[in-house]
Amino acid sequence: MRRNNQQILRFFVSGLIASSFNFISYRALYLLSEDLLFASISGYSIGILVSFIFAKSWVFKNSSSPPLVKSFFLFCLIYLFGGIEMSLIILVLNQLIDNYKIAWLFGAFIGSLNNYFGSKYLSFKK
Repeated sequence: MRRNNQQILRFFVSGLIASSFNFISYRALYLLSEDLLFASISGYSIGILVSFIFAKSWVFKNSSSPPLVKSFFLFCLIYLFGGIEMSLIILVLNQLIDNYKIAWLFGAFIGSLNNYFGSKYLSFKK
């Protein structure tokens, strides 16, 4: 149980760090290029890469996980699904309750659960 709590805390901390890299990259690239789509996709990609590095080396450190390329591919698929899932939840919930902030929090929570369990049991399974 203690190990799972520590893993969840590490997942949360690494998520904050990856999100910071995402936002800083997004902001810098937008200021340089003034291309919102390019900055958004690039920032998200950098955030995913940082998140993967932390997940592989710190959160789910495991010598028996799948090979690096397979693990990264699965990780990207999990996060893609989580992003789509989060967006759909936000859209639907906002229509129901008309509160985009609450909708975002709920969507982020569900997306994070998807990302944590998908990473733990698929991308970095033991």
